[in-house]
This record gives sequence, structure tokens and C-alpha cells, in this order.
Amino acid sequence: MPSSIFSHQAPGLILKIKYPQKFDGTALCISTFVPDISVVIDPFFTFNFRGITHSLLGLIIFTLPITLLLTLIFCDHIAPFCAKLARKNGILYKPMKYFGIDEWDNLKKKQFDKRFYVVASYSALIGGLTHLLLDLPAHATIELFYPIILQSPDILLYSIIDFGTVNIGPFQIDRNLTVYQLIWIIETLITMVISLYLLRFIKKHNLISNWYHEV
Repeated sequence: MPSSIFSHQAPGLILKIKYPQKFDGTALCISTFVPDISVVIDPFFTFNFRGITHSLLGLIIFTLPITLLLTLIFCDHIAPFCAKLARKNGILYKPMKYFGIDEWDNLKKKQFDKRFYVVASYSALIGGLTHLLLDLPAHATIELFYPIILQSPDILLYSIIDFGTVNIGPFQIDRNLTVYQLIWIIETLITMVISLYLLRFIKKHNLISNWYHEV
């Protein structure tokens, strides 16, 4: 899978820019990284949550409810806080302003009515689905139809470079580059560039303010 932050959001940003009134952009973008929350919670459980979070079943029972909850929290608290930070002076805050984070306080205007929950729900499902589709060629296994877990085609498992493993203290580093890992790298770089470009596009054309003035 491409990196959860900045890369996976590319499809969601495209949909929001193309159809601003048909999608909830916050739910779209948040849902594109929710399946990877399993990386954070898996170490605390004996059960592997990735199989569920990266499946069609997981879209409904995991991605949808968590996205709705995080969207509420993000719009009311996190986005306004980030916008306040982005408006500060200093070299550390310039990139935040450059990519439009200083306008995120507009999200506070979001009305959590019946329409919001309908639009945010299908936005969450679509955003989560884009995550699963981008992941398909970039992993050794396919969890899409969990509880059935399939092995990726042999061509994706083919080792391009194999220098074995190296131990650094208690950590073991695998120096093997497979086709699916190479696809992960390429997907990450391409979608990250697209996401950053789209964030700048939104800022440059003042789209966030325009979208919320239409609310």
C-alpha cells in the first residue's frame, strides 16, 4: 500500500475537486487511511486486524464507523487547531500555509445533519475502497474477501534483488526487493506528488472557502 498519509488521499482529493457537492472531502480523505489503523492496534492484540480492515467486510464494520467518528472530531477540534498553527509566523509553518492548512478552520462550519451522515457515509465507503484497490498489487496477500485470504500472483512475489537479511541488535532487516514492494514504492511516490499538487491547487484557487460559503 502507498503511505497512509499524503499518498492514499490522492483519489479522495480528485473526487472532492471534481464533484465538491457530492462528496464529503474530510470523510473521503480520512477513510483512505483508516484501514491502516490496524498497524497501530495489532501489536496490542493476538488477533491480526489487517485481514478485516483491508476487506470489503471491513469497509462496513470498521472503516465506515471509525471514519464518521474521526470526521466529527477532526472538523470540530483538530482542523481548527491545525489552521491556527498554520497562521503563525515562522519557517516551520510556511509549508502548512502553502498547502492550505490555514483554511481548515472552515471545516468547523460543517453541519452534522442528516445529509452530512448520508454523504459522509458513502464518501467513507468510496474512500476506503480506493485504499483497498491501491493495496491490491502492493502486498504479498489479498485480504479483500476476508475471511478468505489469497496469496498474490507469483509475478508480484518475484524477488528482483535479494541481499538476505541483516541483524541490528534485536531487529532483523530484510534486504529483499520484490515486485510488489517495488510497486509500493512507485505508487507511494506518484500518489504523494499528486496529493501535494492537489492540496496546493485547492489552496491556490481558494476552494475550501468557496465550498463552505456555499453551505
